[in-house]
Amino acid sequence: MQLVDQTLTYCNKQGLKKKSKTTYSNSRASQCKRILSLFPLHQNRLDTFLLRDAGIMHPAGRIRDLRNRGYQIKTCFIKAPDINGVYHRIGLYLFCDKEVKQ
Repeated sequence: MQLVDQTLTYCNKQGLKKKSKTTYSNSRASQCKRILSLFPLHQNRLDTFLLRDAGIMHPAGRIRDLRNRGYQIKTCFIKAPDINGVYHRIGLYLFCDKEVKQ
């Protein structure tokens, strides 16, 4: 608690305002909706870095949630550089379709 108080005191001395609440939810359901809305904007292909930039910190978990809800999403692994130029093995998610459950 003391660290929080020190941080707030520092922010107040610097004239910095506390951030207001986010304008979106970070619930699982909200993150899944965000992923589904991003697929069409990116030719039905999303990668780990893009999803993290969109506020989804555990993309693989949310993709699993969508698969459990019947969405067909394939995963490939690629090597891609981060903002520092360091290459990482990341997930590339390909949206196929929503399965029809009978």
